[in-house]
Amino acid sequence: MGSLGDTIKNNYNVWTPQFMSIIFTALIISLICLLYNVKIRNHDKNGGQMSGFLVLMEMYITFCENLVVSSMGKKYRKLTPYAMYITMYIFVSCILSLLGIESLATTYTVALSMALVTFFSIYYFGFKYQKWGYFKRYVNPIEILTQFSPLISLSFRLFGNMLGGAVILGLLYALFINIQAGFDGSGNVVGRIYNEVENANGDKVLYDQTWNYQYIYFWAGFNIFTTLFAPWIHMYFDLFDGGIQALVFAMLTFSYWQEAMGEDKEDDKAEALERDSTKKHKLGHKIGHKKDKAVQVAL
Repeated sequence: MGSLGDTIKNNYNVWTPQFMSIIFTALIISLICLLYNVKIRNHDKNGGQMSGFLVLMEMYITFCENLVVSSMGKKYRKLTPYAMYITMYIFVSCILSLLGIESLATTYTVALSMALVTFFSIYYFGFKYQKWGYFKRYVNPIEILTQFSPLISLSFRLFGNMLGGAVILGLLYALFINIQAGFDGSGNVVGRIYNEVENANGDKVLYDQTWNYQYIYFWAGFNIFTTLFAPWIHMYFDLFDGGIQALVFAMLTFSYWQEAMGEDKEDDKAEALERDSTKKHKLGHKIGHKKDKAVQVAL
């Protein structure tokens, strides 16, 4: 029985691009968290001006905290770390696409797994805050079917948008490569690299036997067309669309959780009583102040 290192060495080529993206995304997020922890401790200890990295992280933390508070209220501010992780998890994987690593959300397994966390948490928060009353909604048979709509909506929205962008980018790269390959009569380079082709005897040659074509036509990726158009397309599908999808996923997650919690009437009453007592205290203070002035004038 071989060692783990031998297993990885012999099977690294069969790992999916999304699996590699998961590994790199987890490593990058861990590195960012460790770096922030070290820097913020040194800043609290030594003082001085904050570095640019700390400023960016503080802005990001504040943004995620405001996102949670605006969706669920101040008492649920403790969910800020989850908002940070879920948005960073999606956005960092999209940034990795700029380096040629497929985004992890382009496989439905990852998108479904993330949506399942939100889906099961809906029942957790619903039962925690409404107890058995949460299940009264299922008296209506339609609710039994529509309960799966958050799971389907979240998973397919994230998967569809990420996969759609990857497909469009792949088609554009194939187009640009074939345009340049047509200049020297090479023909369908992409077909040679990614599809089955016929050899001299007319037999079909499988994908793994045509893998070396990528080294023969390595120059195909360097052309004027990809240089002019690809960066702008990547900025939209990887950066802009990735950021939007991360934000939408987080916002919908907290919205579903807030809906499952229902209206916390006791908290609303407590807040109303606190506001009334504050107003009465201020009013009493003003009246007492006016009485003191009246007594002083009379004296």
